[in-house]
Order: sequence, then C-alpha cells, then structure tokens
Amino acid sequence: QATDTPGVTGLNFPEDQAGFLVGALGAMMSESHKIGAVCGTDVVPPVWRYGEGYKAGAAYADKQNGTTTEVFVVYHSDVGFDKTFTDPEWGAQTAKSMMDQGADAVFGCGGLTGNGAITAAAQAGKYAIGVDADQYLTLPEASARMLSSAMKLITPGVAELIAAAKDGSIKSGNFTGAAGYAPYHDLDSSVPAEVKTMMEEINKGLLDGSITTGVSPAKP
Repeated sequence: QATDTPGVTGLNFPEDQAGFLVGALGAMMSESHKIGAVCGTDVVPPVWRYGEGYKAGAAYADKQNGTTTEVFVVYHSDVGFDKTFTDPEWGAQTAKSMMDQGADAVFGCGGLTGNGAITAAAQAGKYAIGVDADQYLTLPEASARMLSSAMKLITPGVAELIAAAKDGSIKSGNFTGAAGYAPYHDLDSSVPAEVKTMMEEINKGLLDGSITTGVSPAKP
C-alpha cells in the first residue's frame, strides 16, 4: 500500500474508457466485423486497461447494434520491458497477421511497437487508431487513415489541478482526469452520422457513469 506524499498529486487517466471509445468506434466502422489491437505488455496496468477496454467497447457497440465483431488483442508480453514498447517491426508484423485474418481496423497501444502496427494498418489502407494523444498530429505517415485516437485528456487534467492548487482544494495522492477520443480528421466524411451520434452518447455515458467498462484496473 503506497502512502501519499504530502504536496504531490499524480495525474492518472481511465485508459479503459479511452480504449472502450475506440473499440466501439472500430466495431461500428468495420466492414469485415473484425478489428485488432496491438499492445505493449499487459503487465503495465494502463496497457491492460486500453486493450481490455477496447474489447469491452466493441462488445458494447455490438450489443447496441445487433452486430458481432471479432476482436484480436495481442499483448507483447513475450519480451522484457526493454523491448515491449520499442519493437515497431513486431508491431507491424502482428498488425499484418490480424489484417490477413480480416481485421480492417487496428488500434496501436504501446509506444513504438503500437506505432509500427498503426503505420502498417494505414499503409494497407485499413483504419488506424492511435493512443494517448491525437496521433493524427504526431504520426504523419499514418494520418490519412487515422480514424481516431484513444486519448488521455492531459491539458484539461493539468488545468483542473492548477485551478485546484490556486483555490486550495488540491489533495495529495492520485487525481483521475478524463478520457476521450480524437477527431476523425481526414476520414470525417466516411464516418456515418449515426456512428458520430452513438460515439457522443457513449462518451457522455462514460463521463456521467451511466456506462461502465467492467475492466479490472490491472490484469488479475
């Protein structure tokens, strides 16, 4: 049990919610009803939350729409920490094997490893989904096919903490910011209005607590 350090506040994010959003989006946009996620090691709780959140979001969209989506989620847990997030070749290869099995949307979640998967998906003309920040802006080689990104809303989180520090309400320990999803950018016109509406509804439900992901904070 970690004890809080006085005067130190950690900014954390519900990665399962961000993963849930893009999993739902991937499931709704997939024509093959098969989507994938290429992740770093599931020993790292945020990575686990992203990957499992992605599965849960796809299942939620399926339930709402009466569809059945097959979701491939692969964690790079077969290597050490020195390699799991820095293996773009493995990421690309894993994305390709998912696409060979019919996946037409790939979420990359795990540093350079995930970027390898995202880029491979984009190069194959499939939907690419980024992580943490809006990767449309940081991964130009994949931007034309970047459907969205699972986002940690870092700027609003930091702003909230600054405001809390100013008014004296800030507490030591961990503070949880909000998750979201990035704009559709170049693919905006290919996202049907009903999908956009449902994404807004899911986002709202996650924020107000009426939708929960059911994902455990760390791998059991």
